[in-house]
Amino acid sequence: MPLTTVNGKLPLIITNIEHLKVKKMKQLKLITFSVDSVTIGKLYDGKELICHTIERPWVNNARNTSCIPAGDYVVKLTNSPKYKVCYKVKNVPGRSHILFHKGNSVNDSLGCILPVSTIDVFEGKIGGLSSGRAYTRMMNHLNGESFNLTIERH
Repeated sequence: MPLTTVNGKLPLIITNIEHLKVKKMKQLKLITFSVDSVTIGKLYDGKELICHTIERPWVNNARNTSCIPAGDYVVKLTNSPKYKVCYKVKNVPGRSHILFHKGNSVNDSLGCILPVSTIDVFEGKIGGLSSGRAYTRMMNHLNGESFNLTIERH
């Protein structure tokens, strides 16, 4: 039996197909380099610098000790018991609970990515300044949306 209406025309199933468009996830890039005690990075959305970052140094992806490997990841908003609403890096090989959260020193992280406004030296150790401000800028920029993250390690 053919699909027709009373007047012989095909029914209009979708009147406004605009709402069916799939929104493309943002593609962010984190470009980093490691020194003995810290990994320093810059997080970009295209050519726009969102913030600087600090992470633990590369120690062969050791849990709670190392930054995560270079690669492509999906990052989604989550609700952490410790850090509340933050972003979680998904499917990191050999790792779990890798978050973007506030912190100004590698001692504030067990392998997570810490947004900071600037990089500086404190008592002979490299760290970040104004993590709260950088974190707020990042959160406002992303507006709760998931994103793809490419991490480059140099």
